[in-house]
Amino acid sequence: MKKIKCFKVFVFFVIGLLSLTFVTHLESNVAIGATNTDSAYVNTVTDLEKTDLLGGVSLYEQKMNSLLNGDSAKIFQEHFVQWVDLENYDNGVKLVTWTKQNADSWNAATTKICAQDWEAHHPGWIVVAGVNGDFFQNSGKITWEPTNNFMADGDMYRADYVGGHRKVIGISDNNEIIVGDPEISDLYLQLMSSEGEVVEQFPIASYNKAPKETGINLYTKDMIESHDLTGYTVYVGKYTMCRISNGTNETVFVKGSIEASRPGTVDEKPRQIREVTTEDGGTKQEITREFYLATKDSSYEQKLQNGTLVRCQHNYEGNWSNVTQSVGFIHQMLVDGKSQFQKSTDSFIYTDHPRTFIGFKADGTPVFMVVDGRGKTAAEKNYGVSLFEGAEIMKLAGCVDAYNLDGGGSSTLIVRNNEGGFDVVNRPSDGSERSTGNAIFLVMRDPAVESKLGKATPTTITIER
Repeated sequence: MKKIKCFKVFVFFVIGLLSLTFVTHLESNVAIGATNTDSAYVNTVTDLEKTDLLGGVSLYEQKMNSLLNGDSAKIFQEHFVQWVDLENYDNGVKLVTWTKQNADSWNAATTKICAQDWEAHHPGWIVVAGVNGDFFQNSGKITWEPTNNFMADGDMYRADYVGGHRKVIGISDNNEIIVGDPEISDLYLQLMSSEGEVVEQFPIASYNKAPKETGINLYTKDMIESHDLTGYTVYVGKYTMCRISNGTNETVFVKGSIEASRPGTVDEKPRQIREVTTEDGGTKQEITREFYLATKDSSYEQKLQNGTLVRCQHNYEGNWSNVTQSVGFIHQMLVDGKSQFQKSTDSFIYTDHPRTFIGFKADGTPVFMVVDGRGKTAAEKNYGVSLFEGAEIMKLAGCVDAYNLDGGGSSTLIVRNNEGGFDVVNRPSDGSERSTGNAIFLVMRDPAVESKLGKATPTTITIER
């Protein structure tokens, strides 16, 4: 487990150059002559192009070639490389994760659409740049569920984690990073304020199982059998978000509000949709999005009144307790400045694929990178890289640690354009953007409204009048 502390420094990206001129407009585009690199395994092919975005974020684009798998028996192959870097990480830019919001089930969206959705849920904030995130379930039984543990804005959508080579990057509100196997609690019922803060929390005694006599029990639309809740008070909630782990069906995330309370009956099962009787005596399907909280403890009567905002989730604990955003990855290919997996015999590691990477400099500054691939024609010469080659390129970008996110056709790097939309700056190997399970963004307060804002975080704003 590794922590990276962010210090107040200015970081200027240099790749084979003594200096760069930094400007502040999206229109600026600087081409710098191709040079040799400090890596014996990577060379530059075209001039380096640099475009300054908002918040001290810059986009770099260059064609490079690298020695496949770092193996002298192989050949150098070409690929387009795009990455974003920050001049000053303490310039109000934050690192966040997101998945397109959908009440009932796991969802997938392109990185551009995910960025638009993040902005819609965070008024006063904008996305500057972003990449696709973790691997996700898009074959066999397609669910779009991220492969590993995932949290956004303090909501733990997926508490399950894989371990082994698949670990998790955790991010706190002050941009501190922790990497490893997360420490995760049991399931809790949390009473929430309108600002999204936890007011009070209680352990959940059981989930979608026979009710416990003491404590509080949770039931969701995904329970298989109904349960006898006679003698219990049932608090009926309406969820705005419900996520069940399809891998184990043992972990859950529910967010919503209490709508009613009533005595329990012998055959109880919450429903996403119910058939209701209409005024003319007919029937219709009505979306109810129910969840139940059942208890014999009368003290909950005051706590779970109608309109109370609640969240049922697992929490991070120990060294992870300050984490509010997280995303999974497979393989750390750059460790303390040392490239890993040279001449690997693992086909996932050594094969030349399109790749998405996230890395961190010594001061904690993040770098997003996409290396294009699968354009293996004489005209295009766009092959992709092994993880060793990716580590060497990330090292040239100033990183000391780097991690492999979902690649292949998922690999996407977007940046904000002058019109307030987003451009895909890499060449997705599918020919167009692929929908993915989650994404990672660099965000900042919107300069257009910043002067009118008082206190602000990515989840709340206060307008000064």
